[in-house]
Amino acid sequence: MDEYLPRCDIFGMSTIPVRREEITPERLGAQLGQTLGETVKCKISRLDLEQMTGDNPDLSQLFRVRIAYSHRSSAHPDVVIVKIPPEDDVVRLREAPYPFLGELASYRLLESYQGGSIARMYGADEDPVEQTACFIFEDLGIFPEGQKYAEINLSLAKSTLEFMAEYQSKFWEDESLGQASWIRNADWSVILDQDPFEATTGWQAIKADDRFEKIGGLVTAGEYLGEKLDDLSDAMRSRPNTLTHNDFHQGNVLLRQTASGATPVIIDWQMPAYGGGTNDLAKFLMTAVPFEILAAQESNLVAHYVDSLVARGVRNYSFDECWQGYRRAQVATFGNYAIDCFDIAADGSLIESSGDTTHAVIKALTLADPAELREILT
Repeated sequence: MDEYLPRCDIFGMSTIPVRREEITPERLGAQLGQTLGETVKCKISRLDLEQMTGDNPDLSQLFRVRIAYSHRSSAHPDVVIVKIPPEDDVVRLREAPYPFLGELASYRLLESYQGGSIARMYGADEDPVEQTACFIFEDLGIFPEGQKYAEINLSLAKSTLEFMAEYQSKFWEDESLGQASWIRNADWSVILDQDPFEATTGWQAIKADDRFEKIGGLVTAGEYLGEKLDDLSDAMRSRPNTLTHNDFHQGNVLLRQTASGATPVIIDWQMPAYGGGTNDLAKFLMTAVPFEILAAQESNLVAHYVDSLVARGVRNYSFDECWQGYRRAQVATFGNYAIDCFDIAADGSLIESSGDTTHAVIKALTLADPAELREILT
């Protein structure tokens, strides 16, 4: 892509692609030739762009790009994922810098995992004035027809927790990371800096929806939403902080097919925070691990996460401390989803309108013991 151009600080004059038509053969070819370190540069004759669904328009646009070359080497990919900021100037500048520079910095920090536990980044370009960035990632393929998410079994769940412990242990209580300008803080990470009072309305919609069994810790967690989420934020400040992905839901866990079998790949590092590691633990176990596995293995999976941290050098972190942080993070995760899980009908009534991930979060809380959860929350 183009080198930085001299520019005035003019609203909406981005130096990186923010529109579909700005993803050109010349830009993509220049970036791929540079980042792959090829002595023979590639030349692209044609691009076929497919807009991908599921992206958040406030954070990015995603395209699967099939490339036809007139000149290439064997290292040049046939298909890439191009991720660019939103086209709308107001939205793009309002969201800067965290989603864009946060993802770029995360990929640089975790460079040794690219092509393995995180997607390979072929290249990136940033606009230093807007504080935005665009990316070229490897394409990990598409799911079989009718499948929306990666199918996680017990072995893959444990592998994912091992990678979670791997990157978290590298930055465990690393205050220098917490001082970086591109990363959000622990308080932000609890319910993503949203209004906790809106979670109360979401709970009313969930409570009125007869699709959900109101058993286990679900009601206890629901009654805690609202003003008490501020108390929860206070309690969660005692956790050790580290690098957290902070959006570790089922849609951000893909699978890489290797000769030895499938391995988990974590994508979409746009929301990193220097916060409690149990944020990632709770969201992953609640949303990505099938309910049947979670019901049978919840405490074992939390123990596996703790053991993986300890094996990588984390000290003075017990299962009991992690379990308490995990339960609190579950309630915070629930609060975060409850804020966005309802619509208001024409007659003014509430309608529960959330998707698969929110439903998984709701169901996961039915496994919690109400008395234990109440004790942890008070």
